[in-house]
Amino acid sequence: MKFVFNQKKTDEISEILMMKPSVEEAEESLKKDETDPRGWFKMGMALGLAGRSEEALEAYSTGIMYAPFYAPNYFGRGRRHGSMGHYHASLADFTMCIQLDPSVWTYWYYRATAENVHGDLEASIADLEECLHLTVPSQRYVIVHWLYTTYAELGDYEKAEASLEYVDGIVPCPKRNYGYRRSVQLYKGIIKPEDYINEDEMAKEVLDQEGRVRLEENGMLYGLYWYWMIHGDEKKAYDAMKRLQEVAVEGAFGYTKSIPIAKKLGIIK
Repeated sequence: MKFVFNQKKTDEISEILMMKPSVEEAEESLKKDETDPRGWFKMGMALGLAGRSEEALEAYSTGIMYAPFYAPNYFGRGRRHGSMGHYHASLADFTMCIQLDPSVWTYWYYRATAENVHGDLEASIADLEECLHLTVPSQRYVIVHWLYTTYAELGDYEKAEASLEYVDGIVPCPKRNYGYRRSVQLYKGIIKPEDYINEDEMAKEVLDQEGRVRLEENGMLYGLYWYWMIHGDEKKAYDAMKRLQEVAVEGAFGYTKSIPIAKKLGIIK
């Protein structure tokens, strides 16, 4: 079945992704209705932000117990499992999200990244291609970045270059996707490698969150590594990978993907 872009669903998930509730706020929500699945989602988010991962998993699971057809709690639990390195559990939760609401491209995207980190690259590409059916161009930078780097990892540089046709590189995007848009602009030749990363400029453009510049830089440097590999400059690719290890953000997709490469290159043990 082919699905189409759904603005309402996109806005709902964007709101969820941007939530930063406190445990106290979540507790107040649940005092009003302890069976409210959204309240348990807020609690899971709050506990996760507080570094209480096991409790966060329990909160999401409690929400699922009360409302087994409410997809966001599977989504939240899947993200938390992923951050804890429980990749099979995260895949199971993201798959349930897709079964419950296949029109939400974010669910397909998160399953694709979980598959990617776990090394199932072909399955990741298939899910990323599903995302293309459910998005408008302004949302595709993140998808195209992962298609490009995944095809590059598979050694299919021709398909990596072909994936760039899905977005023109000019259309604006949500602020949280700054690094992905910048990466795609590099791959397409819109910006030069020497102009690619400017931390002062990034500080003005990225989301106003602590550590956001470094987080964006992780993904951008991972993309830069594959850009130089595709263009045949292994020395510059090595330099990009070395820099990525210096600015590493634990849990960032770009950093997680870089670890086996950096070990193979002898940059880290």
